[in-house]
Amino acid sequence: MEQVSSIGSLKERSEANVSLKRWFLVSLLLATWLPIAFFILLAPSAGNSGGLAGLKTVFLFLGTAHVPATLFFYTDKDFAEIRRNHPFRYIYVPLLLIVVTGLLFAFASLTVQAFALLLYWSWQAFHYGRQNVGIYAFASIAETGRAPKKAEKFAIEAGTLLGILGTFKIMGTAVAPAYLHRSFDLLYQIGFAAFLALTVFSAVIYAKYFRETSLFKTIFFFTAVFFFVPIFLSTDNNIAFLSYAIAHGLQYIIFMTVISATATDDKAQSLPYKSIAFFLIFLLILGFAFWRVNDLREMEFVKATWTYARAADFLFGAVIGATMSHFVIDASAWRLSLERQRSYIRKRFHFIFN
Repeated sequence: MEQVSSIGSLKERSEANVSLKRWFLVSLLLATWLPIAFFILLAPSAGNSGGLAGLKTVFLFLGTAHVPATLFFYTDKDFAEIRRNHPFRYIYVPLLLIVVTGLLFAFASLTVQAFALLLYWSWQAFHYGRQNVGIYAFASIAETGRAPKKAEKFAIEAGTLLGILGTFKIMGTAVAPAYLHRSFDLLYQIGFAAFLALTVFSAVIYAKYFRETSLFKTIFFFTAVFFFVPIFLSTDNNIAFLSYAIAHGLQYIIFMTVISATATDDKAQSLPYKSIAFFLIFLLILGFAFWRVNDLREMEFVKATWTYARAADFLFGAVIGATMSHFVIDASAWRLSLERQRSYIRKRFHFIFN
């Protein structure tokens, strides 16, 4: 009887894992495609009035709020050993980035700030691409039990590189010196043409490994490869940037929701409501602060006083530095090639890896 009960329990856990896995993958696809569809199809024409304006505000808030959600790692006891073993990456570099960029936007010239923003936007696009590789790795392991092929990851990384080329024109033209505009146009044209070649290359790679794929894995592969295509569809900021930027933020929120929901309570081995509460606090309160920080710079009484203006500029730069810190932290926290991180992620995403 005990053996039958054990088999039944294993079967129930297996079925639960399959269900969780399906919900997780579907959620990631919806988090990617819904904002992209909204900002491409609706936001440019009717996104500033009525109910669509409210939906756009929610998307914009969540797209920004995902950055401080990274702070949940600093409250997670399971992650504490990783932090302690790498204080340079998890403590010193983030603090340095926050202070340096804050001072830069408070006191540096507009030209220096422009080049800092170009660096930030290109790094941001690279960060988006790395997350796409990670998401495809999760989908591949969930569907086939195997990591992605090198050629598949190369196709995704190539799409990221082309997205960076387009970013300079879409994001950088408004702030960069005029003598760079022609170069940005050329990079944009190269990126557009190269994406056509990437379409052929990714189709060939897909055909080569067709026997090892599935419907979900197929959708995730082409979603990751063509994630930055909106940047070449229009110069409207809703389409060319916000579409995929918000998608990235929602993807990250789903991952961090799983991290918080699968933490272990000290007193009872059950769902850690305290952990979820911490995550929501980071998401809502700090997310709001990140989202509205630029409003301080536009207030008349702030602009009228040198001290207040410099303080507001410092806070604006500090938020950019904190976002860069988010890039640094995530580059290590989610790296499956590192033993401790792999153990941590396998535990939290047991329904994917078991």
